[in-house]
Amino acid sequence: MNIEQYITSGILELYVLDRLEPAEMREVEAMAAEYPEIKAELGQIELSLEGFAMTDAPEVNPDILARLLTGTRSSTGSDTPVDKSPTIPAEKISRGVMASFTPWILVVGAVLGLLYFYSQAENQEGELMALQSQFDKLDKDCDESQKILQSTQQFINVLTSPATQDVILAGTDNAPDKSAIVFYNPATQTTLFKATNLPPPPTGKQYQLWAIDADGPKDLGVLATNFAGDVILKVSHLTGVAAFAITLEDEGGKPAPDLTQLQVFGNVG
Repeated sequence: MNIEQYITSGILELYVLDRLEPAEMREVEAMAAEYPEIKAELGQIELSLEGFAMTDAPEVNPDILARLLTGTRSSTGSDTPVDKSPTIPAEKISRGVMASFTPWILVVGAVLGLLYFYSQAENQEGELMALQSQFDKLDKDCDESQKILQSTQQFINVLTSPATQDVILAGTDNAPDKSAIVFYNPATQTTLFKATNLPPPPTGKQYQLWAIDADGPKDLGVLATNFAGDVILKVSHLTGVAAFAITLEDEGGKPAPDLTQLQVFGNVG
């Protein structure tokens, strides 16, 4: 038993998605019980699909709400500062001197008070602007998270739909160990792609995905050179597809496949 080939065949992904026949499910469970490598790979696949739901949800700073609730409290009077300037005992100042200085003291005190409250108002305005900026960012993050959730739900619906055909792309003589899966759903006109074993291509090369119908191969696009195998891609959907294939082409792809560089191939149905 070639354990590595069994792991990269795509059957473990179909087991986790509950898309195998009962006999095949029991076979995978028996293999997982016998071989720790298979059991570990099943756990990794489950974690990858769980993490696929959403990995970039923004964290909310718990201090923001508290600051909102208390941000303007200082202007209501509860935190009004108390003048703690030292006072001169009245008995040590003559009535005439006190009378001459009192108007100036009142004026200076009023000016200082106005300057203080003006400074406080500026500080509060700055804090409110900072809070508004944080809320704008949170609002944007929430919108992006909502789009991710909607896209993820669409993917899950396709992966679990009875109308979805699981097309396993097995390695050819050029690359016997490589493999991938295409999830093809004619009812919703959706095609998803997942690489189960597709190592990074050589420098200057890219994998190119093809859909083959009665008129021949149709380009479905090239894969990024840093493509990760645990990512599920949505690709262009074509009706009447009979097979899918991947070739190794010059970086940027070609309008027609180089069949001498055929890497994986799988029939639909």
